[in-house]
Amino acid sequence: MNNPKISVITICFNSEQYIEDAIKSVVNQPYENKEYIVIDGGSTDNTLKIIGKYNDKIDYFVSEPDKGISDAFNKGIRAATGDLIGILNSDDFMMPDVLSQIAKEYDPDIDIYRGHSYTWDYKINKKYLSCPNDKFKIVPFEPRICHEAAYISKKAYDKYGLYRDFKYLMDLDLFIRMYNNGVRSKFIDVAVITFRVGGASSVSEKYLSKERRRVILENGGSLFQALTYVLYNRLRYNLKLVLNFIAKDLKYKIKYNGNQSI
Repeated sequence: MNNPKISVITICFNSEQYIEDAIKSVVNQPYENKEYIVIDGGSTDNTLKIIGKYNDKIDYFVSEPDKGISDAFNKGIRAATGDLIGILNSDDFMMPDVLSQIAKEYDPDIDIYRGHSYTWDYKINKKYLSCPNDKFKIVPFEPRICHEAAYISKKAYDKYGLYRDFKYLMDLDLFIRMYNNGVRSKFIDVAVITFRVGGASSVSEKYLSKERRRVILENGGSLFQALTYVLYNRLRYNLKLVLNFIAKDLKYKIKYNGNQSI
């Protein structure tokens, strides 16, 4: 079967700046057996007006308050009727004709298809290719999720469950749960989406520490493993701050010394 139905879900809230890029990247996919679902959280800016321009291209749409990102994801998944389900956030966009490439690899016995994603720092106009992990341990020291570059079967969601009520690490929680309960995955050597830096994942380390602890404990890890994971990430974060400070200090000194008159 090389013609699976593929559902793409976009969730959004007051996303007028980039939502049209996301929508166009889906509706312009030449792959015909696709389903597009848009879940809006009750936007009050021009988001709904922009979405309205594509009513004839959107198969399912709802605009209402939700309980957060996980709740919005789950609304879309429950509405989806595709064999495979992918998620595209409103700040990001799909690469051209990528659904056709995913469809070519389709096997009903595979639960997750994993591809690359580009991380785009649009402020300096640089892109970095992110490659996904092929394993997710209970303590994922170097998780490379590439969430939006993953297409998950409807059957896998039915078997392993939907997103739990995490605010930021819902994708990590889902992948640890699936990979540690026998999910079957396949890697596709293709860039699926471009992710703009600066979305909902740009949050404080303090809040992430709480969710990291919960991810480990709720997936069968011990308290020791949870604390180890939290400490590891705090040390990485603090080291990054120190290195950034040193880099800025050196840059300032070089600039200052270079401006000294002789």
